[in-house]
Amino acid sequence: MNLTRRRLFAALAAGSSIPLLVGTGSVSRVGAGHTASIDTSESESYLSLEGAALEEPVAESEATVTIDTQLEDVTVTSLDADAFAFDPAPPISLEEPVSVAVTLTDAEPGVVTDTVTIGLEGPSVRAVVEQDIHVERQQE
Repeated sequence: MNLTRRRLFAALAAGSSIPLLVGTGSVSRVGAGHTASIDTSESESYLSLEGAALEEPVAESEATVTIDTQLEDVTVTSLDADAFAFDPAPPISLEEPVSVAVTLTDAEPGVVTDTVTIGLEGPSVRAVVEQDIHVERQQE
């Protein structure tokens, strides 16, 4: 029996779960999909955010968010929100937990809620995390 490409791939397809796409005279594509899943529900290794402003409005003078991770060599590359400014500003190394002061960019009094987008980058990770922050500016 003569072993041709068509017979070889037919035999491989019969014995495996690899998706196979075959043209009339040649192979146009052979591929297999892989999905990785990381469960961090019981671990704070990915990213930990702490601060009262994450749960309820706090006075601007007390508005801080502490950012922490157990991952190595991770840097906060961006902290973006329309209504807030952050000190220190990125890039911020996360070799140890960092407390970031949150201030309002608008001078109007009242409670402001905005979503902050935090960009993280390291040798084996690149991620974007979004979290709501609530800050209240008191009337002066």
